[in-house]
Amino acid sequence: MRSTITTALLGAAAAVALVVPGAAAAPTADLQPEALARGADVAVAHVEDGVLVDGERRVDLPGNDGDVLGASGGAWLVAVWTTTRVGEQRRARVVRVEPDGAVRTVVVGDEARSALLSEEGSRLVTAEETGRRRAAVTVRSSEDGSEIARRVMDGFPQAVTADDRRVVVQTVRRTVVWRVGPNRVRTLTSGSAGLADIEHDLFVTYTKDPYLGGCTRLVRLSDLDMTVWRSCNERVAAVSPDGTRMLTFDILTDGVGPGEVTLRTVSGKPLATWTTGWFSGWQWESPGTVLLEVNGRRKSATVRCTLAQCENATDPVKVTPP
Repeated sequence: MRSTITTALLGAAAAVALVVPGAAAAPTADLQPEALARGADVAVAHVEDGVLVDGERRVDLPGNDGDVLGASGGAWLVAVWTTTRVGEQRRARVVRVEPDGAVRTVVVGDEARSALLSEEGSRLVTAEETGRRRAAVTVRSSEDGSEIARRVMDGFPQAVTADDRRVVVQTVRRTVVWRVGPNRVRTLTSGSAGLADIEHDLFVTYTKDPYLGGCTRLVRLSDLDMTVWRSCNERVAAVSPDGTRMLTFDILTDGVGPGEVTLRTVSGKPLATWTTGWFSGWQWESPGTVLLEVNGRRKSATVRCTLAQCENATDPVKVTPP
């Protein structure tokens, strides 16, 4: 769900250069938007003030806020809602934006807030409360929202990822794989868990609660005994679209977001570290390009970083204290 862009090389005074002399350790750069050059606009599809921005294309959405869930064929699935002046989210829905700009609603209501698009884009997974601590996890067609399968689970279930056959679901007690066709559930772990990536066979679990001394384990989803990377200091925030890199930050980070993010290979080799006041979000623009939501000392902006340099992908604005 990411695309590649090409940007011009910037002078040393106009960008943060990340140069690694010889076999030196991975470089660290402090990101302050007012000190960075302005590069190209964000290349991946995103929502701005109720409008889907996809390159040069602009499509009005039925709400003033939202998130792009991902690509489904040539269309985009977008969760949209109306955010009021006091911060309430109302009239949530998931819409399908076709290549010709047509907008079709596929899910309406509270379950749209939890919607997750499967990794290959064919399924939409939602959760809707059915009782105390229980919810119905529903697999739907991403074409029209029609129901394919439904299973009620205990413990505030939340979908972590899915493909066209399986859904990884996390509850307060365990993380499971639900095989939709035969309607069978297999427990992955009864302890704490993090992200999962079916396509690249990756799963994050913990030896125990990190606040009680637990460590991160990045393992193979198909073989939980096969450790790819382990750390007692950092946890995994995201894996790149090609499965070769990941973003990590302090394992005990809580609140507004981390002040330091490290780019690593999935085996743990550090490639670059970026610091600022706090990072409020991140995503991949391409396998080698990261978009970071940077909140510096004076300004905030979306900042594009590669191993070579960082630059602003949006115009800096005055930072809003958390």
